[in-house]
Amino acid sequence: MAEESKRLYYSISEVAEMTRLKPHILRFWEGEFSMLRPRKNRAGNRAYTERDITIVKLIKNLLYEEKFTMEGAKKR
Repeated sequence: MAEESKRLYYSISEVAEMTRLKPHILRFWEGEFSMLRPRKNRAGNRAYTERDITIVKLIKNLLYEEKFTMEGAKKR
């Protein structure tokens, strides 16, 4: 785990595994939450930063743990 935190970018499958979310959920959230915008590399694959992963975890917490609606989570 320690060497993972030194990386600059993570693939969508790595983020999905870390957060226990399906990749299609992450892609959907990109369209719904303007602050979640992972860069895309030359091949067009998403490259998530630590900041992006933190945002994903926050959104997941708001929706799944605190039971916010999509609209409520966006406002929050």
